[in-house]
Amino acid sequence: MKRLGIVLCLLSFGFIFYNSSRPGSLSNLRSYGIVQSIRNDNHNSGRNNLTKVKPGVLHISSREKKIKLIIRKSAHVFEYCILAVVVTNLLFLLGMMGRNALPSIMLICLLYAVTDEFHQTFVPGRTSLVSDVLIDFTGSLIGMGLFYLAYYKIYAKRLIKKVRS
Repeated sequence: MKRLGIVLCLLSFGFIFYNSSRPGSLSNLRSYGIVQSIRNDNHNSGRNNLTKVKPGVLHISSREKKIKLIIRKSAHVFEYCILAVVVTNLLFLLGMMGRNALPSIMLICLLYAVTDEFHQTFVPGRTSLVSDVLIDFTGSLIGMGLFYLAYYKIYAKRLIKKVRS
């Protein structure tokens, strides 16, 4: 189990690094593609089968720019949420649990967020923002909280079953 935890942790680090290594134009294009698919779905939802809308690149409104920004920042939160879950799991597997593990988990996730933003300064079209570090760290806090909630909910149930038997 420890080896699997290490592999998952490395995969999570690698996934974040890979996404950060992509040039800004490709990253923007991916976010814009999501906005376009939402727009096309909304645009097509009120039409019958006889009328077809040509999918294509339409002018992006300020509302859609905000949606794109939300999508991009949500991706940061999601990546670091997953990272925190796998880091927390690994530390639990290594015997570091409870309150003792909290500072280590937070430090690992925060340091990775900082180094990831630093790494982005070398990627064409990408910037390094303190606000992204804060968003990443918030995602890691959410992931850590979800892990602790799930773990102790399951652990508490097992403990109650042991006491009753």
